[in-house]
Amino acid sequence: MNKTLISLLVTGILVAQFEAKAETHFSFEQLVNAQGEVISDWVKNNQALTIKLSKSETLIGSISVTKFKIAEQFQVLLGDNDITSLFDYKNARLIFSGGIPLPAGENEIVVNQLIDGEWQAIGSTMLSVMTSNGFQQAEWTPTLDLNINSQLDEQASGDAVESDRPTYSDVTANLGLLSHHQKGDLLIDSHINLLLVSNRQQAIQFGTRTNNAKKLDLADYAVSIQNGFHNITLGQTSYGSNSLLIDNLSRRGLTWAYQNESDLSFNGAILNGTDIVGYNNFFGLSDHNEQFVNSLGFGFNAFTESRISLRIEGNYLDAERLSQSNFGIGEITSAEKNQGLGFKLTALDQEGRFSADLTLGFSRYTNPDDPDLSFGDELVKLETETAVAHNLNIAYVLVQNWQAPWGSDTSINLNLNDSKAEPLYQTLTAFVQANIKNRLVSAQYQIGNVSGGLSNQSSQDNLDNLVNLLTTKTENDSFNSHFPLAQMFSHEEASAMQFWLPSLDYSYQKTHQFALNSPEFDQSGFNDDSHLPDQLTTVHSLSSSWQFENYSVSLQSNRSEQDNRQAGREQSDFSNLQHAISFNLQQNETTSWAFSLGKNRQYDKEQQKNQYSKSITGSFNWQSIDGLGLSINYGLTKDDDSLNQSKNISTNADIGLVKTLINGEWWLPVDGSISLRMNYNDNESIDNIFDQQSRFGTKTAQLGINLSF
Repeated sequence: MNKTLISLLVTGILVAQFEAKAETHFSFEQLVNAQGEVISDWVKNNQALTIKLSKSETLIGSISVTKFKIAEQFQVLLGDNDITSLFDYKNARLIFSGGIPLPAGENEIVVNQLIDGEWQAIGSTMLSVMTSNGFQQAEWTPTLDLNINSQLDEQASGDAVESDRPTYSDVTANLGLLSHHQKGDLLIDSHINLLLVSNRQQAIQFGTRTNNAKKLDLADYAVSIQNGFHNITLGQTSYGSNSLLIDNLSRRGLTWAYQNESDLSFNGAILNGTDIVGYNNFFGLSDHNEQFVNSLGFGFNAFTESRISLRIEGNYLDAERLSQSNFGIGEITSAEKNQGLGFKLTALDQEGRFSADLTLGFSRYTNPDDPDLSFGDELVKLETETAVAHNLNIAYVLVQNWQAPWGSDTSINLNLNDSKAEPLYQTLTAFVQANIKNRLVSAQYQIGNVSGGLSNQSSQDNLDNLVNLLTTKTENDSFNSHFPLAQMFSHEEASAMQFWLPSLDYSYQKTHQFALNSPEFDQSGFNDDSHLPDQLTTVHSLSSSWQFENYSVSLQSNRSEQDNRQAGREQSDFSNLQHAISFNLQQNETTSWAFSLGKNRQYDKEQQKNQYSKSITGSFNWQSIDGLGLSINYGLTKDDDSLNQSKNISTNADIGLVKTLINGEWWLPVDGSISLRMNYNDNESIDNIFDQQSRFGTKTAQLGINLSF
């Protein structure tokens, strides 16, 4: 009896304990620091923090779970990292004591609780952790591009001879490292690129150092630091926006810039006077006393509240460089020195209908004493010259979205360009064609679906009108128009015919080049009017194209006339007539075909001869969904003439097989391609005047491998 009572009592106690073991539910409340402040900004990677939880108690019958408590189980995830082991649980708090670095970056911190044997999310928030150096972002990205170009075989036939390298295998590797760091308003970006070649002739400095060029060399590098409105760049950098003084000059050195919210800007550059590659002169400033580019600039906006706002920019330039010859170019070089001022004024209409910009350049250029040229002797000094150049652009929207009486939207834009560079204008930091003036007036129009443009352009040289120099002028008039007939006749009545209507394009161009003076023979060597150019060329072009669902057809015709009016050469005229037809078929998503036929006739009036040319081309392209591609191209050209003086037949064909590699494919962690190409060329020439015949033929097989790690 006593044993039975004891068993019943024990069983009741166990059942009561089992029912009291109901789990407590928690929810995410706040993420705070050691001082109890809510974390809403970036934190240090070893900073102490606490996750505050709110607890809800569950009662089973009349027994509270707080009386029969079990250990709660939590899981803390930061992004893809499980950091549970770094936290201690105490009084509804998950506490990280700090001292151990957390994973850096902006990640979601998630808290899970084990409920009924399963992990369930009870809350989350974003946590931004700085790197150990205090940066909010710190990224390093290495790159490697590997190129292997090989010629497997070369065969020559007829009069052709094999090349110096009938078979070869050249390896080129581009090694790079990119970095990006951010801390508040501070941004630091950098890159460095090295070039490694197996063939020394492909080395970066082979053009200047020949066989002394290094096979592994520095291609370029740059470190850019930006903090608020300030920016500074060291290494390979670009500077300048004045097309007449210093224009996007890319050199090694140092540039800095300041630009505030009102677009007030100041900038400057200390650069090397020549292009630099390689490790030597790493910063570009080691020989700054001898060859350099120094520049200062400014910019500000004016009349910003007016209908037409104005921006004014200016630059000062001081540049010098030593003579530097390329061993592959036969020339005599000398030291150069250049100082100048440049200004750019830009006007903009707030309504977007008017814009204008005026660029001015004032350049002082000379050739200082050059020991490499004088060899210690006293040379005749060249005069220092100061010259001016300008470039003016004006654009105006004459008509904007005006609806014509027949219902078509109409727009007309007008443009004017006027430029001039005085005869001795020269600068070391921009390319400007001196001793010439140009003027261009043009218009573009859109009338419904019809669009096009027209222009008139003229240019003239010898601006100082020197009597011993020829003065020439070129005038050019052009017109073009586009007629999409299918869109123009898209009404219901023409729907059946619309399918066959093409898009038409017509263009006309007339160019007249002629002399404005006749230099005296004793001073210039010109033989009266027989050396004075005078030529008029006109060109008419008409093309039509049809676009269907999976194929297209196009026709092109071109007629040109060259009228030579030069004294003694009035019969040296040419006329040319050219026709071409092309057909393109997209057979399916992977296969396409293209064919073309061409015929050309050129008439030589002086020789009373027609020169004929006929051509045919065809191509096939296949691209599989797994990156395998096949291309086949064939071309045949035949040239002859009406007098049967010569004949030429040229044939070329190539077959290419390419496999595009995707990262992870073929167990390779790279992107790239592997290609095999076979090429065939054959050319046969017959000269009946001198009774000569020749034939050149080559066959090559090449393999290319491009890998990007």
